[in-house]
Amino acid sequence: MTGIAKSALIALALAMASPAEATKYKNVVYYVEWAIYARNFNIFDMDWSKVTHINYAFGKPTVNNTVAITDSWASLEKKWPDHGDSTTDSGNNLYGNLGQAFKQKLQNRGTKMGLSLGGWSLSDQFSRIASSTESRKTFVKSAVKLMEDVGLDFIDIDWEYPVEGGNDIPHSPDDIANLVLLLQDFRDEFKTLPFKAELSVASPAGPEKYRHWDFPAICGLLDFINIMNYDFSGSFSNYTDHHANLYLDPNHPPGDKFSAHRAVQDYINGGCPSEKIVFGIPAYGHSFENTTGLYANFSQPTNGSWGGLGTWDYKVLPQAGATEYYDEKVGATYSYDPVAKTFISYEGPKSLAQKLDYIKKYNLGGTMFWVADADLPSTNPRSLITQVYNYFGKENMAFYDNNLNYPTSQYDNIRNALTTAAPTTSAAPVTSEVTPAPTSTTTSTDAPVTTTETPDYPTLPTTTDAPVTTTETPGYPTLPATTKKAPTTTPKKTTTKAPRTPKPTKDVCRGKNNVCLVPGTRQSVDYCQTDCEKLSFTWCP
Repeated sequence: MTGIAKSALIALALAMASPAEATKYKNVVYYVEWAIYARNFNIFDMDWSKVTHINYAFGKPTVNNTVAITDSWASLEKKWPDHGDSTTDSGNNLYGNLGQAFKQKLQNRGTKMGLSLGGWSLSDQFSRIASSTESRKTFVKSAVKLMEDVGLDFIDIDWEYPVEGGNDIPHSPDDIANLVLLLQDFRDEFKTLPFKAELSVASPAGPEKYRHWDFPAICGLLDFINIMNYDFSGSFSNYTDHHANLYLDPNHPPGDKFSAHRAVQDYINGGCPSEKIVFGIPAYGHSFENTTGLYANFSQPTNGSWGGLGTWDYKVLPQAGATEYYDEKVGATYSYDPVAKTFISYEGPKSLAQKLDYIKKYNLGGTMFWVADADLPSTNPRSLITQVYNYFGKENMAFYDNNLNYPTSQYDNIRNALTTAAPTTSAAPVTSEVTPAPTSTTTSTDAPVTTTETPDYPTLPTTTDAPVTTTETPGYPTLPATTKKAPTTTPKKTTTKAPRTPKPTKDVCRGKNNVCLVPGTRQSVDYCQTDCEKLSFTWCP
């Protein structure tokens, strides 16, 4: 019997044994490791009370079949004395983003924090790692050890993409079968933990990317699956278009025709339980310059938030001088500035409201946002993340107790958290088993500090300069769609100014060769030249 067949039978048996429950909606948000730099957005700047799951992006699969922290200073070492980090304590303690995240877990017991592995720039090792029993098990043990060490609750696999590849990465026809085996290995390793760890996957919305997927086997091994329903259009497109539309426009011109509805229905019809499907929402927009509007010719973008040409944070949209429009028939928001001749496609409150109705109608599992720092503050009436919370209501959301018990963590403050933590408000009871599918913003000024012990998992080298960075522009998929008619649009005009992107200093590469640097600094990160340039980082030849 093949590995997939065994997994499918396991999924069927668990599904038959698990009682049905009313859907508790998730509000999943990605937080990126580099947000503390140019964006000056810290993990404690998020409103944890509004989200059920936070995905920390990204852990790096390595050539040694392990998981590495890309920026150890940002993730493990940086201290915020004004947020409880001691500058005089002894022992081996966890600081950085992940140390602050654990403090937030203590205060927000209903919110879980997980590690997302891979992403657009770091998926090059997945196909090889998943192809053998030995490399899979080494990888899984490394990932789970890291999860325990830093006090996390779940693992998220962001492999972009099995079989089809993504960012010019190695791929194989056997990738889906091996992905199922990898997920099963995670499930087996989770059985050794003193708590119920969760497992999720970030998945494509383009049929050409998901046509190979074994939905019964994959969804059967997951707690939830995040469909990346965005990036349907961009600078790569032949004409201006929506990048996160719910439905297909019946008047759409010839060529690529994509929609989130098509992806969701294909997943359900393929055997993925609807309640496990989490609907991806972009907290950013794609811009098109020198254009007359929708479905028109355009010039390549020359600007964007944080150096990402053509990609704008939602929080600066619509831009000054632009009018915001909501196209109800396709479930999409966009803005147009007739003077600047700029068209920007993004998510807005009205299109999000339509998607939330859709999620409830089809009994989906909730929402997922890329990315936390691009949204408006939670108190702003246009905050998308808060809109989800307000729509579903706390009592209907998946706020279950996170884990605080990590007896094997190498970090003293994580291992001893239960003996030192102050009382906190308890969340709802922890869920039981996975229900699988049937059949087949402040910045501290202290310098980086090195930990006193070497972790069992690797960390990639960093310099001691205080870094500044840009955000990754996710290279997520595209998809075909079904057609659905709906009423016409209603424009609404608002104005907001967007910041200009800072440029790196001229001598930033002095003494640096064949290395990728965070823009405006001498902080190195472990990216090849191709990935470095795709992220709009600085490549020093």
